[in-house]
Order: sequence, then C-alpha cells, then structure tokens
Amino acid sequence: MRRTWCACCLLAVLTAGAAEQPFMILRLDGSAASRAESVTQLSEALKRYPTCFDAIGCEAPDQPEFAVLRTNGFTLVKTGARDTSPFLFSDDHAPRGMIGRALLFAADPSGTVATINGGRHCASGKTARGLCLESMLALAYGAKTLSYDLLGSAHEPMTWYAGTYLSELTRWRPFYLDYVRYNEGTKPGGILPFVGKGGKPELSGTLRAADALAPSGLPMCPASPWPVCYLLNAEAVDSMTAVEIQRVLSGGVLLDGGAVAHLQAKGYGAAMQLTAQAREADVKELFTDDELNLNRVNYAWQPHASKEETYALFPSNEAARVIGRYQRADGTAAEAASVLTESPTGSRIAAFGFAGFTPEISAARRRQLLLAGDWIAQNRLPVIVETVSQVLVVPRVTMAGDLRSVAALNATIDAQQPITLRLRGCQEGLERMEWITPEEKPVTVAVRWENKDALVVLPAIGPWQIGWLRATD
Repeated sequence: MRRTWCACCLLAVLTAGAAEQPFMILRLDGSAASRAESVTQLSEALKRYPTCFDAIGCEAPDQPEFAVLRTNGFTLVKTGARDTSPFLFSDDHAPRGMIGRALLFAADPSGTVATINGGRHCASGKTARGLCLESMLALAYGAKTLSYDLLGSAHEPMTWYAGTYLSELTRWRPFYLDYVRYNEGTKPGGILPFVGKGGKPELSGTLRAADALAPSGLPMCPASPWPVCYLLNAEAVDSMTAVEIQRVLSGGVLLDGGAVAHLQAKGYGAAMQLTAQAREADVKELFTDDELNLNRVNYAWQPHASKEETYALFPSNEAARVIGRYQRADGTAAEAASVLTESPTGSRIAAFGFAGFTPEISAARRRQLLLAGDWIAQNRLPVIVETVSQVLVVPRVTMAGDLRSVAALNATIDAQQPITLRLRGCQEGLERMEWITPEEKPVTVAVRWENKDALVVLPAIGPWQIGWLRATD
C-alpha cells in the first residue's frame, strides 16, 4: 500500500505540473497529423491506454482536426517550445548503438528532453522492447521528459501503434516513475569523458573511449557535475583549453597514449611527469609485479594495434609505477606500456600506451583499467563490476558523493549470469537492497561489507534487459 500511495502522489504531482514539463509526450506530426481520420483513430487508440502519455505534442495544437483529442481529455502542447533534444534515439537493429546514443545524450548538459525516434515507422522498424530500453537509458543519464516520435508516416493502422508500443510503454511507465522519484536530486556518477569547449561529443572522437569501455562495466558519466575522475583520448585533448587541461590534470585522469602525446605536444610533459613516443606494435604487454596486478602478474596480451595507437611511455617521476611493460618477440623487456604516477600535489594519472581504449579488452585488462580508475579516484568509484561481464552500469549519486542507485543493462543478447557489484557511498550498516526490473516484483539481495565497501550479487539478467538497484527502506 505504501508503494501504491507513493505512486499515486507522484502521479498527482506530475499531472499538476504537466503544463510545465510533461513526463511522457507522444508527438503527432507528419502525415498522421494531416489526416483527420488518423487523428480520430489515434484518439480512439489512446483511450485504450489513457495513462501512457501526459501530453500530445504537435506543431499546431489549435488546428481543428485535433479537437477530438481535447474532447477525449488529452492535453496538447506545442512541440519546439518544450519538446527539443539535440540527439535522437533511433531504431534498435544494432543494440549497442543505444549505448552510444545514450552517451551522446548525456554529454549535453542541457539535454533534459530525450526524443525517442521510431526509425522505420512500421512493423519492420523499432521493437517495443527496444523502445522501452532506450527510454530507461535516457532516464538513467538524466532525461526528465521522454518525447516519442513513433507515428511518422503512419504506415500502419493506429491500432497497431497502440497495441505494439503504447501497450508496452504503459506497463513500463510505473518502472520509469519509480526510478525518477527515487533518484530525484542525483546525477550520473563515475568517470567523466572530458569534452572541451573547443570540441563536441562524437562517438568517433571525444567520446570514442567512453563508447568502447562503457559496455564492459566502467561507469561513464558524460557532462556530470560530480565525477570522481576523468578520461581523455587524443581528440578530447585537442578540444580543451589551457584552463580545462589544468583542471583535469589537477585531479585524477585516465589517459591513452595518444592523449599523453598530445598533452606533451602542448607543453604539459613536465606537469604530467610523463612523456610518450610512438613505437612499432610488434610487441606484447606483460603485466608487472605491481600490487595492482595481484593474481595477474606476468599476464601477457597482444591486442590488434597499429603504430598510430601504440606508444612507449617514459615517466620522469621516480615513484611512478609501471604496471605494464612491452615485451619483444624474443622475450626481452622494452619500454613502459602502462603507468601510474602521482604528483607532489596529490593528482594522479593512469596512462595506457598499448592500443589505447578500445572495445577489444581482455578480462585481465578490464580489471586493470577498473582498478587503475579506482586508484586515480582514490577509491571513490561509486560502483565496480567485480565479475567479468558485458554490462553497462549507471550509478546515480548526490553532490555529497552518496550512492542512491545503480542502473544495469545487460549489453548482450545472452543471459548475464549473476554479477557482483562493489558499491561506495552506501549507508553504513545497510543489510539489504532491492533489484528492480520492469513488470516484476523487486528481488531482495543481501549486502556484504568489506571495510567501507558494500558488495551485492545481482540476479541473472535476461538478454538486453535493464534494471536498477536501490536500498530498501
């Protein structure tokens, strides 16, 4: 009853504020908006799912054909005034593309409205499940309004759109509302892939590293005001001003070899106490006996890499830790490949010169990247995916660094077996948490404590399924 009461209160608040910012909008434009019979059919279809949308968005709300919608109790708002977003979530034939689109959306700090575009507006286009997953990803990365561009050319009957999309969205809507209510006042937390004022978010450029690493469990939070560390590749460095570079280098930052080289070219080699030089890629990388490589010492890996993305690293700080060293074909050791270094002022750098940040990472390299990220963040990563898995995690944190929730997406088309999460910023002494998935009862999971870290085991996650973790009341 408590949850029902809370949901009712939230619905009342959203309804009262719908004129200011509706939560879910259905866009009515294109040929569907120009045919009176389509509008009438839509109105009848919406009657079957009256709680799905808070408003109907259109370019000309006062046109006579739309009177039937108002007569049937639907609120009309003018698109363009509130319903705007620079990034669209397109069709879901390449599911990993959803993650990239979500990162692009998150990278725009003014993006509070996510436009969910139907791609092909017919039976061969977007699936209902893809639509719902995209919606939840948008909310996880900060959307406050979901705008659905589903009707397009209206190739299918309105009953088809209602039965395919609206029916599923109606079932997921309580899941969305619960998530939004619980995470009020929070932002995505973790590692911020920096985009300077001189650049723009691009999956093939400034966000290339984030797009590559996010599906392996590294928590990325583009444009978040409360990150615990930064991530830079060469394109990101080129987009930054001198003030931005100083800001990033004064905190903790993950760099690939290209980023080190570009910073060096800008005159920051001494500030980093690190330089880079391109080298041939005819080598392996051998993990050293540094404590970060516990149980992985002498592990060797050789990703597909070109000379353009292979750099030898040269730390000038005597206290620098070499966690990976190049190994020639004859077995002899060569230059440093991966380095941890700390400045006298306490800023930390983790640099990776071999192949940079790409989707091709072994389990050992994934673990090394996570631990290095946690080291530069001084053990403040809000979530660490302990289990080797292909899962996107989006922690939501407060300004004080408290962890409110963690959304998790199985980024594969196979079931993800139970995974262990290490959480920071949880209320001390917490004994239980709840794993929430759409249309199912919450699953209670036990919390185990290691010093100040909380460890939980998520249940198996279905193919391309999403859920979120929260503390129990």
